[in-house]
Amino acid sequence: MVSTISVPTACARSFAGTAASVGVARAWVREVLPAGCGRVDDVLLVVSELATNAVLHSASGTPGGRYAVQLEVDPGARSVGVTCIDLGPALVKTPRPVGEGGRGLALVKQLADGYEVRAEPTSRTVCCWLDWPADGRSGSHGPTGP
Repeated sequence: MVSTISVPTACARSFAGTAASVGVARAWVREVLPAGCGRVDDVLLVVSELATNAVLHSASGTPGGRYAVQLEVDPGARSVGVTCIDLGPALVKTPRPVGEGGRGLALVKQLADGYEVRAEPTSRTVCCWLDWPADGRSGSHGPTGP
């Protein structure tokens, strides 16, 4: 009997700190996720939220700013790790209309099976991972899903 070894794959890419880059980051993630990876929709939503926060609420959103997204897929553990690294606190806070915003990280925390933030003087790293069911179904299965 031949046994297989599951080796996690990781890839990373940096993006311009602009609103338009959020869709580019999401498209890149969809492209690099392997076939059979569960919870694709949740991973895409998490990346959208983290990238949007990097652009709106960190120095990554200033002229010339950048942020990075890293994915680590472990098919054996049936999990996807998502990391977003931005340039830390914004020099000027982006004002929000009353009642708008402020729910992105709460949504990420709800969807993720694990979540961590590391803040440094010149960067902020948000890491989370999402596990998927053994049957390989794609889509939500977090606290609000099936």
